[in-house]
Amino acid sequence: MRICLFADGESIHTQRWCQHFFNKGHDVHLITFKNVEIANVNVHFIEGVNIDVAGGNWQVILKFKKVKKIIKEIKPQVLHSLYATSYGFVGALSGFHPYIVTPLGTDILISPDQSFIYRSILKYVFRKADIVTSMAPHLKLALLKLGTKKEKIVDILFGINTSIFNKNNRVLSDKEFVISSTRNFEPVYNIPHFLKSIAQVKSQIPNLKVNMIGFGSLHDDLVNLSKDLKIDDIVVFHGKVHQSKVVEVLNQSHVFVTVSLSDGNSMSLIEAMACGAYPVVTDILANKQWITEGLNGYFVKINDVDGLSQALISIYENFNTIIDNALKENDRIVTEKGTWDANMAKMEEIYLSL
Repeated sequence: MRICLFADGESIHTQRWCQHFFNKGHDVHLITFKNVEIANVNVHFIEGVNIDVAGGNWQVILKFKKVKKIIKEIKPQVLHSLYATSYGFVGALSGFHPYIVTPLGTDILISPDQSFIYRSILKYVFRKADIVTSMAPHLKLALLKLGTKKEKIVDILFGINTSIFNKNNRVLSDKEFVISSTRNFEPVYNIPHFLKSIAQVKSQIPNLKVNMIGFGSLHDDLVNLSKDLKIDDIVVFHGKVHQSKVVEVLNQSHVFVTVSLSDGNSMSLIEAMACGAYPVVTDILANKQWITEGLNGYFVKINDVDGLSQALISIYENFNTIIDNALKENDRIVTEKGTWDANMAKMEEIYLSL
């Protein structure tokens, strides 16, 4: 089957998707506004568009004729856009069918509230799509709120590769207490909240070490903030790293923290659960399908720096008591619904049915 993805070529989600379906024997093409190379994938780069995660990417509309031409040349059996506004909108304008759209979170949780134009665009996209996939219950509710027909929506979680993300090499130091974040350095992930909390607990958690894995537009600001908060001696900025390094860091972490303002379905959280780090997460709908308070993780409110600090201190003081039950529950949850191969098998069935 010839599959054409229309998505951000720099996204790890896009790259994983492409490689997975190539490995399944399909002819995979990717149309993208990012100049990338992906092994075994036919990448069609469209230049002249700089996608901004903050939005306002109106210039993509000017490229829809070019996209339509490339699709005609590829002659795919299915077209699939990952992200509903920029890529999803242009994909809908192409008029190609069968057409699948996968919202990723911000595009349907935040963008519709920003303007009538965004809401109108999204309604158009979902009206044109043959199938719309949802990664989480709260995303399905958002889709229904935008008028998407219920029969078009299919639940497809992304999941993780448990042959990579697992506890096989987990080793915790008895000389350091390690807290890690693997969220990118963009406003939606609210990293300053996390760093301010670290400044509060630094003196109360002996031998504290903090790992920051990620990249993004706020990198320099966050590095400077860590210096201003006088925590730069315990915070390590690793930058963008290979998956193997992410696993290594998580396997050495006592706690994983994500204080995102919004999420579709956090792969970072599932990866941390699989690697054995105790999750501390914001009290948002995306996290509630994975975490039960006090059983396998801890909820904190958005922008509640004091609350996060109290949670981290409590976990530090009671870590040996709470970690065993958390490990068992997180293993169960990841196995039941967080596995990449099982969820992509369902996606492949949809492609073939279309």
